[in-house]
Amino acid sequence: MDEATRELGIERISASMARFRMLIGRRVIGRLALANVAPALEISDLDVIALVPDRPRCVEAAAEEVSVGDIARQLRIDPSRASRLVARLVEQGFLVRTVAQADARRAVLRRSPAGDRIFAEIRHVKLDLIREITADWTKERLALFAEGFEDFTLALEERVRSEKTDEPELDHPPQRAG
Repeated sequence: MDEATRELGIERISASMARFRMLIGRRVIGRLALANVAPALEISDLDVIALVPDRPRCVEAAAEEVSVGDIARQLRIDPSRASRLVARLVEQGFLVRTVAQADARRAVLRRSPAGDRIFAEIRHVKLDLIREITADWTKERLALFAEGFEDFTLALEERVRSEKTDEPELDHPPQRAG
């Protein structure tokens, strides 16, 4: 590939990233999912539900425990706001407060069966949207895009992780999807 073609590709990626950022910033996918699955929930509720692990299936699940403070840090919101969001989701039956396995003085959160269902339904709507958008793509084009997008995302995560900033830690270390 010659330098001019490479630069054109980089410019196209940059322009697409700007448009994608606007869509993500407006929370288009989340709003579509909520409108179809749970119109009573707000987009911030979805953020919280997504951060809370599902019900534990084994002892190792203790490493995945999430507190209200963790929610506040991850969402970069005031702890009192996180507490109100969690309280509402507990009241609505999407989350359950429980005791930490390692420290019984610490309250942690789990998704309830209803929270698991709504999380699965939202994920289903998201995947259906991706299927719809890529419906006329060949298997090869889809595979190339998936690999390239994943490579780009992993590299960006790694770059962010290497920078010394005041940004919150990424939820997970960069790794390839299953």
